[in-house]
Amino acid sequence: MLQGFISYSFKAADDTEDYNPRVSYQLKFGEQYNGVLYTNLLVDSTNRYAFNTYAPRPFTSTAVISNGLISNMPSVINVYDKPTNPNSLFISQFSNVTGVTDLTATYYDKNGSVLNTAVFDNSTFQANTIRQYRIVNSSEDTDYVLFTGAFSLRANYHCPKRTPISLVWLNPYGGYESLPFGMVSKKSIEIERKDYTRVNYQINASGEVSYLSNNVFYGGKKGYHSNVKTMMSLTSHLLNKDEYEWLADLFISPEVYMELDNENFIPVTITENNYEYRTYDNSRLTPLQFSIEYSDKYNAQNL
Repeated sequence: MLQGFISYSFKAADDTEDYNPRVSYQLKFGEQYNGVLYTNLLVDSTNRYAFNTYAPRPFTSTAVISNGLISNMPSVINVYDKPTNPNSLFISQFSNVTGVTDLTATYYDKNGSVLNTAVFDNSTFQANTIRQYRIVNSSEDTDYVLFTGAFSLRANYHCPKRTPISLVWLNPYGGYESLPFGMVSKKSIEIERKDYTRVNYQINASGEVSYLSNNVFYGGKKGYHSNVKTMMSLTSHLLNKDEYEWLADLFISPEVYMELDNENFIPVTITENNYEYRTYDNSRLTPLQFSIEYSDKYNAQNL
């Protein structure tokens, strides 16, 4: 029997998290006879590797991952988030050398004046690893943020009227990234019920028939099981061509998470099976609308 002992998981406890995009493993074969375990009868002569990546979609340019941002996101992104209750913005960097340039996040107001500067120390950056940065904007005056270092990125901040829902996903290169969806969102539940039918009366030892007890009728149908799943429909801001290209990775990704309370994350799945690449020429500026389903289902059982 072969068992998989290699697993990957999204981490979000600290401002920076490091991932090894490649894990080596070795196959060892043994057998068990009459309760006696004979291990390592045959050992693979070479190491094998598992990668936390997947093939990028065709017909698009790929990121340069020698030392810089590992993502298909455009150089300018729009972030719809409320600084009074901010979500996290995740971006990831790969380096093939040790000790890379620090990442600097400079916050500007609408007049172009510097509000604040945050520096992520990369002196401990190990070669051939992925570093994930968690950015949280808590200033109502922030108009945009410039990221400089081994890569350059601009995030334009907008304050939506509605509470944004932030999604995090694994991109094709093994890094995690995110985007808040700040337009209309609607939460719903879908319930699968099971019940059985019984007689709607009871007969006691004296042969008396009663239809209720303690002022409550017995009824002829009784529910005994409910399977509940939670879903949410999301709407993005008006996306341009580059943003539509980038967010295709969200739909393709095997790992998607939703930020619950600006701290914790729950795995979700996207219910749509189709994705349309839209451009200004054929669709004008249009929002992206789709639904997600919580990975946790719960049962309500009463026998």
